[in-house]
Amino acid sequence: MEVQMLARRQRITASAFIALLSFSLARGADLSEPLTFATDDALAGWEFSDGPEWPGARGALERRATGGRDNDGVLVLSYDFENGGHYTAALVKLPADPPVVAVRLWVKKPAANLMIFRAVDAEGEAFQKDVWFDFDGWQQLEIALDGWAHHWGGDGRFASPARRFDILLENQGGNRKGEVLIDDVQWVYRRADEDRLRRATYVESTFATTDGWSVEGGRLDGGTLHYDFTGERTACRLNWGRSLLARPQALRLTVESDGGGHELRAVLGSHFQNFERSLGTLSEAGPQTFEVPLGDLKTWAHSGGEDDGLVRYPLRLEALILKKQGAPTAGAVTLRTLEITTEVEPSQAVVLIPQVRQDGQQLRFSAELRSLHPTRLAGLLRIALRGLDGTFDERTVPFELPALGRATHGVESEFGGRAMVEGEFEFAADGVTSGRRSVTIARVPPAPERPALDPDSAVGAGLYLYRFHAHPQARAEMDALCRLAAAAGVKWTREEFHWNWLEPRPGEFDFSFFDQLVEAATAHGISVYGLMCYYTEWNKPPVTDEFIAHYCNYLRTVVTRYKDRIRHWEIWNEPNIFFWPGPKDRYPVLLKRAYETIKAVDPRAQVLGCSTAGIDTGFIRMVLDAGAPFDALTVHPYRGELDPLGFIRELRAARELVGGRDVWITEMGWPSPLGGHSERAQAGYVARTYIAALASGAARSVAWYDFREDGVDPFYEEYHFGLVRHDLTPKIGYRALAAVGRLLGPTCAGEQHEIAENLLAFSFAPRPGAAHARHVLALWSPDATRAVRLGVAPATAELYNALGEPLGPAGDGLRLLRHVPRTRHGGRYGHGPRRPWWSGMLPQRHGRRNGSWNGPRLGQRNRAARGYGRLPTDEVAQTELGPQIDDRNLRPVV
Repeated sequence: MEVQMLARRQRITASAFIALLSFSLARGADLSEPLTFATDDALAGWEFSDGPEWPGARGALERRATGGRDNDGVLVLSYDFENGGHYTAALVKLPADPPVVAVRLWVKKPAANLMIFRAVDAEGEAFQKDVWFDFDGWQQLEIALDGWAHHWGGDGRFASPARRFDILLENQGGNRKGEVLIDDVQWVYRRADEDRLRRATYVESTFATTDGWSVEGGRLDGGTLHYDFTGERTACRLNWGRSLLARPQALRLTVESDGGGHELRAVLGSHFQNFERSLGTLSEAGPQTFEVPLGDLKTWAHSGGEDDGLVRYPLRLEALILKKQGAPTAGAVTLRTLEITTEVEPSQAVVLIPQVRQDGQQLRFSAELRSLHPTRLAGLLRIALRGLDGTFDERTVPFELPALGRATHGVESEFGGRAMVEGEFEFAADGVTSGRRSVTIARVPPAPERPALDPDSAVGAGLYLYRFHAHPQARAEMDALCRLAAAAGVKWTREEFHWNWLEPRPGEFDFSFFDQLVEAATAHGISVYGLMCYYTEWNKPPVTDEFIAHYCNYLRTVVTRYKDRIRHWEIWNEPNIFFWPGPKDRYPVLLKRAYETIKAVDPRAQVLGCSTAGIDTGFIRMVLDAGAPFDALTVHPYRGELDPLGFIRELRAARELVGGRDVWITEMGWPSPLGGHSERAQAGYVARTYIAALASGAARSVAWYDFREDGVDPFYEEYHFGLVRHDLTPKIGYRALAAVGRLLGPTCAGEQHEIAENLLAFSFAPRPGAAHARHVLALWSPDATRAVRLGVAPATAELYNALGEPLGPAGDGLRLLRHVPRTRHGGRYGHGPRRPWWSGMLPQRHGRRNGSWNGPRLGQRNRAARGYGRLPTDEVAQTELGPQIDDRNLRPVV
């Protein structure tokens, strides 16, 4: 997907395409005359929609004589979500000849709300992509009619010409009522990509040991693949799982063949979907080169995940496979080079990948730069090292990049008493820039000496220890991960009891690995709830009565073994989308049988049901209407942005929908891939997600997805939801989780406090029986820089920042700071913090009145994300919060 911007003052993100490179507006395109809405005739072909599939939204589409960019006519899309609903929309018919390939328009909207763009193609299929930006002035966008994130009503292939274009304002953001202004709409009839994109061919791998290949069914030695097809083995697989740069157009593999006649195949990854095809046959001894197109994957077979044949960037090379076809059962093939031809905009022809590792007391930051430029680049590399308080080391060094090559640069630092250090790099030379890229590393707080189970805590995380299955040091790896989680105050983990591993053959169970898993979690004070899903090699879909009977036998056996240690069982994962292998109405049938099976074994067990992607009220109502029983509702409320108050309302509405049963958030998170959210922004989502969810009073448990990053590819967002890296190095988000776990874990929801306009404050009370529990007030200023004057009693109140660092007594005043947004591009969920997030927490030890709430307990520290904006000195407002104010004691926290 391309979202092209003329004004560069805003931050914008498109969910359909993780852009490694951002694209400027296409020049030379054929355009229609701007539709200026100067007269009522301009409304011809436009109509309004209130999103009838989700009733409740109200609004209108009308022309206003003034208010446009030149204070002339303007199209006004109004919305009112006070009574619910998902969106309002402006729909317009598109001309068919010549075909429209993009829509260019100016919009002015509330900064917090999500915009959706849809198109209906020539065959009536709907396609959708979404865009976030937080600049609230006039902003020009160009929406290309390709690179879609979602589709429905067809085969997923966009059939030109498009019939209709829709502009939606979503009920996601801080504004429930308002309007969007639309002006100067133009149709783009021809894309001038050829004028601005350059093809570059670069070497992706020489199959050196450091390139990161792993082998199944063979051995890779110095670039030579030794295969052995004796016995039942029919393939040798080289796994890689790395993203290819920009928009790949071709793959070229050069080998020294043994002429054995075996087939070479390639597997690509595109989000959850795989593409596979043959590269060719090792038909002759000596050098052979295989080349296949990547720009159009219609010649590739697709499977898994969405399974719709749509390419979702970045495109990853998952594996190369040598498949037995010829006579030799053993031999060797030397792999020379893997080359990729890709399309890139010249000004964005440098990719920068930051890294960090700890070596004793030393922190070693480095930047790997990869050039897609045809000539050598001589420029400057800017380096900034910062803690939570701001930059402490900044330098600029001359730096050269070889043509179509790579180079690295490193810098050393230390924590120096800081909870975290962030390294930021940026390269620029002759009109080429890498953009700013950063990486963080955080200290691990002291772990509890004797961690104890605390099943009443609501703080969990998806440790997914089960992914260490078959690891040669599985128990040691699980213990290391659990130690980190325990130090962060994590008390729950969601673990998949993988059916195919447990029961590889009917009636034959192997519990050895899962016994270790449960023991490891328990030893570190972490309770397990079991995710029971998917199928085996011998019991595959469709979901027949026989399938369900086998599933229930698996449930019965597992619950019987662990009923003294595990009391919560989640039935399937996201059955409302493609993870369910049958008709949706079969899920309530399986859930009912599963409930009966579990309760027969352990009447005290809790059955967690629905497990929807998002809060899918339609699916949940279907389950309820079918009479399927469950004890608690589980949801995965992923979203592009977090509106805390709206999120709280959603959770409470979900609890009401299921008759007051608890809601468990068993997955929720934001990733931090290169080109997406920064790790600092991800940490902000950690703090706000847990605070808002726990403040709702509806969420019994919250589990960030996930605790550990799933892989090392820097561009693939699915690998970077984690708060510690794949090698267990903590990111700044880990410290944000630790602050939540330690300060809020022993509490229960209190109430929201209306202290001042646009100031969010939630109190939490000590949970009865919990150790080290205090009163806590979490405070943040979501939209404005301000100074807050506080009256705090008693003097034992303490102030903590969002990383859980004590800042001393709360005092009588503090300053709340926010960043000023800076334009960045690409990424499924965006870049940089959209809102200030440094939510401070003010824990209060049990006070003088037998632990009761004793006067106002107010406090926050809101830090600027330096390097992502500057703090304006003229935007500091002062808000009086109570009578206990003394100007002489106003203490800025900066």
